[in-house]
Amino acid sequence: MTASIMMTTPLDLSHQRALGDLLQAERDLRQKNEGALRELRQVLLDTAIRLDGERLESLRRENPSVPDIWSAADWRKFFSSAPRLNGWGSVVQQDVRAQRELMQQIEGLKASLMLVESQLETERSKQPMAALNESRTAAPALDLAALPDGATPSAAALVEDTQKAMQLFPKKIPAAFSNVLNGGGRVGGDLLRVFRRYFIALYLIGRWRLSAALEIEEILAGADGVSAGSGSLRRVFDDLGRAAIILSETLTLDSPHTTLKLYRLSPNGEKLYQALFGKRPYENEWSRLIRLREGAQFPDHTMAVIAFAMHARKRGYAAQVLPEADNLKTLPHIWVAREDEKFYVEVEQEGGQERASRWHSIAALNGGRLALCAATQKSRARLACDCKLEKLPGLAADLESLVGIKFKEISQKTPLWLESW
Repeated sequence: MTASIMMTTPLDLSHQRALGDLLQAERDLRQKNEGALRELRQVLLDTAIRLDGERLESLRRENPSVPDIWSAADWRKFFSSAPRLNGWGSVVQQDVRAQRELMQQIEGLKASLMLVESQLETERSKQPMAALNESRTAAPALDLAALPDGATPSAAALVEDTQKAMQLFPKKIPAAFSNVLNGGGRVGGDLLRVFRRYFIALYLIGRWRLSAALEIEEILAGADGVSAGSGSLRRVFDDLGRAAIILSETLTLDSPHTTLKLYRLSPNGEKLYQALFGKRPYENEWSRLIRLREGAQFPDHTMAVIAFAMHARKRGYAAQVLPEADNLKTLPHIWVAREDEKFYVEVEQEGGQERASRWHSIAALNGGRLALCAATQKSRARLACDCKLEKLPGLAADLESLVGIKFKEISQKTPLWLESW
C-alpha cells in the first residue's frame, strides 16, 4: 500500500515569503500614510479654530459630524469665508500678511492631504487578491431566484453581485454623455477607475434600488477595494451631482437626532443607465416612497423607512420597501427576510386612529405576529405595551438603537430585533 506525500518546494516557500513581504510593506506604508493623514487633518482643524473657531463650533452644533466628513472643497469654502482671525471669544487685529501666509500653508496642506489619499488608493489597488480575500468576510452566495420581485439582497450579497457585474461594465462613458461626465480632468488609470465607480453607483441605484448614500458608498467601497468615506469616493458622487446624473437631498430626524443623505436618478441619469446596461432602471426606494406614500410631504417617515431597510440589509437581511400585499388598503412599509425569518414590518412614527386594525392585518401576513420599528427606545416600549393590550405577539426594533452603532461596525451578527414578546 502506497501513500502520496505532498511536499512544499523551495519555489512555493519563496513565493509565500515574497507575498508576505509585499503584504507587510503595503501595511507599513498604509499605516504611515494614514498617520500622516490624521496629522494633516488635525493641522487643518487647529487652523480652523484659530481663524474662525466660533463659526466652526456653530457648524458642529448643526451637524456633529462636521468637520470629519469635510472634503477638500468643504475646507476651502470654510477658509475662504473667514474674514479675520477670530479665536475663542477674542478679536485680533486683521493681519493681511499673516493671513496670506496662513492661506498658503492651508493650500499646501490640502495638496499634501490629496497626495496622501492618492498614495493610499494606489497601494490598495496593488494589494494582491489573496490578501484582499483574506481580509474580507465571505459574502453569502446571491440567489436571485429566491428573491421576490422588487426586493434587494443583503449588503454582503450586494458586494458579491457588484464584483461580478463589474466584469461586464463598459470602460468609458457613452459618447452622448462624454461632455457632461468626463472624469473631471483625470487621465490614465485614474480615469478608468473613476468611470468604473460612476457605473457602480448607477448600478446600485438603478438595479438594486438603493438610495441611502451611506449604504451605497459602503457597498461601492467593498466591491472596488477602497475605503468607505474616503475623499476620492465622495468626489465620485460630487461629479455625478454636478453632471445632473443623480439628485440628492439630506433628510433629518429630530427624534432620534440623525441625518441621512439620499440619491435617486435624474431623467438624464435614467437615460445614462439605459445606455450603459441596455435596460431601464428600476424605481429606487426613495422614488417609490415619493410616488406611493407622499414621501416628499412626509420626510420623517420616508427617512425612517429607508434607514430601517438599510440597517436590515447591513445585518444580513434582504429588504423591500412598500412590498405588494393582498387584503391591505395601503402597502406594508417594509418586508425583510433572512433564511426562514420573513416579516412585513410597520415603521411607526406616531399612532393613528386605525393603527390597531392595521396591526392585526400586518400580523396576519406574518402568521399572527407583528413586527415593528419605533423611533426611540421609549416609543418602542410604549408600542410593545399597546400590542400586548391588543393580544398581539410580536417583535420590535427602534431607530435610536440601530443608528447608535457605527454603520461600519455592524455585521451580520449584529441583531436587528431588540425586543420580543
